[in-house]
Amino acid sequence: MGDAQVKTEQMEIVDYVKNHFIEWMEEKHVFPFPQNAAQNKSSYDPLLMERMVRVEEGIKHQNENLEKMMIQSDKRFAEVNENMNRRFEEVNENMNRRFAEVNETMDRRFTEVNENMNGRFEFMDKRFNRLYLFLTGAFFAVLTGIVTLLIQSV
Repeated sequence: MGDAQVKTEQMEIVDYVKNHFIEWMEEKHVFPFPQNAAQNKSSYDPLLMERMVRVEEGIKHQNENLEKMMIQSDKRFAEVNENMNRRFEEVNENMNRRFAEVNETMDRRFTEVNENMNGRFEFMDKRFNRLYLFLTGAFFAVLTGIVTLLIQSV
């Protein structure tokens, strides 16, 4: 029921505006462009027509400029994209080269450290072998001495 009343009120407003619209435009000295200039020569204003043509030409010129600007912007974006891709490739190649250098340096250093550690372990093995021989000899000397003392005391 409320919807029907709103639609009725809206239609009344639309009818009122339709009936008074032309009067309001004439009061404000706003004249609509005639549908057919030949039918209504009295409302045809050559200054208005000339102004409209100039406005249309201006708009056409602006559209052409906008199209040129869009084409230039597209070209510039393509250039920037190519430059960025090239720079990223250069940076990527530079980083790969530097990582390869660091990797080679680290491999060389680890190899040197490994060889140095192997030399130290070999030296320690020789030292422990000499110590083992010395202690074994000392043990047998002491053992021989003890056995000799035991035998003599018996």
